[in-house]
Amino acid sequence: MHGNNLLSAERGFYQSIRKAPVQLYCERLDGWSAPADAFITLHATDRYAFWLDREHSVHDRFSVIGSGTPSSLSALQPGEFEAELPFAFRPGLVGVFGYESGHDEFLAVDRALVFDHENRHIWFIGLFATSAEFDHWFQAALLRLALVGGETAAYRNSHSTSTITNPVLRHSPSRYLQLIEAAQRHIAAGDVYQLCLTNELTASGEADSLETFLRLRSLNPTPYASYLKLGERAIVSTSPEQFLRVSADGWVSSKPIKGTRRRDEDPAKDSELAAELASNLKERAENLMIVDLMRNDIGQVCEPETVGVPELFQVETYKTVHQLVSTVVGRLRADKSQLDAIRAAFPGGSMTGAPKLRAIEIIRELESGERGVYSGAVGYLGFDGSVDLGMVIRTIVFEPGGVRIGIGGGITSDSIPSEELEETHLKAKAMLTALGLEDPWSW
Repeated sequence: MHGNNLLSAERGFYQSIRKAPVQLYCERLDGWSAPADAFITLHATDRYAFWLDREHSVHDRFSVIGSGTPSSLSALQPGEFEAELPFAFRPGLVGVFGYESGHDEFLAVDRALVFDHENRHIWFIGLFATSAEFDHWFQAALLRLALVGGETAAYRNSHSTSTITNPVLRHSPSRYLQLIEAAQRHIAAGDVYQLCLTNELTASGEADSLETFLRLRSLNPTPYASYLKLGERAIVSTSPEQFLRVSADGWVSSKPIKGTRRRDEDPAKDSELAAELASNLKERAENLMIVDLMRNDIGQVCEPETVGVPELFQVETYKTVHQLVSTVVGRLRADKSQLDAIRAAFPGGSMTGAPKLRAIEIIRELESGERGVYSGAVGYLGFDGSVDLGMVIRTIVFEPGGVRIGIGGGITSDSIPSEELEETHLKAKAMLTALGLEDPWSW
């Protein structure tokens, strides 16, 4: 059974897509298909498609899949409407902000399927000129979903071959240790308090990006996983970190992560590792630096009295690691928009260091190359003012002829270089295993 809701929207949403006034329509299907099966059935052959995977999130129970057309931020035309839906996602832009300019890519999305993992419902949401146009799309999607049944296994069996080989680091382990020491000299000189130093791994060959995402989300399930097909490129991300969320009514939140410990098969040892992370003074100090930085960033666009830290030094546990997470919130000023919030906070402080501007200068000096998509943000910007962006970490970028993987960590005066190097190995392991490189340490 399904119910019908008609939600009115102001005209003027995507002038690049829609020349006539549109309305926002929704329909709920009280049935269930796994997002993986639905994505393969509906979008596996699309050149431009997305899957915002929130199956393993404790803060958001809704995953979203859809397709779109290449677009840009200028296509985002705000609209206002009154609607009561259980999820925040609205049509708009889905895509990625690169760490440096020139790496941004967005899809204009005017329709999508939203999966409620808790109640096992699927919502069909879209912008259409008439109810007949929406119903045509809805019925066509239902017919294709009726074909779902084992598509994931069949797809994976036919796309499992990978020729990805020969991973090469931009900076060798010995060179990376030298860069850590150089970062610590900058810290000792008072240039920065903390620096996020990163490396890049590249490998040549071909592999199916969707099959790799299916493997990676199994190996390393996280709350901000995303899969973007962008023509010749694809973004495969199992990010654990929220960069920025903005609600339609203007509340901003960010959940910076600083502090990582591996999981252990022994439950007692695993609990000890989590407890040690929670109490580690070095990790807490590093986390607090980024919290203060994010408070400053958000404070530029939010009402001062609303900026706060409701959660500080919380340990969140994932399949492969424990992470130390804090939450910073604020309410947008009336004269500020969703894009103002992104501009104020970007790039995320957990991927730069503090103070941010000086840290960015030192990063450019030490890393000797662009980060590209890595350290940016991935997710959606809704036409109603909503935003939900994850940090681009634990991410594989597929390009013609090979892949790129960024890895790194925060450096402080108390950092032990060998341990920081080992942390980059830990963060890379699931991604390289997903690519079929079973011995990721033989660099």
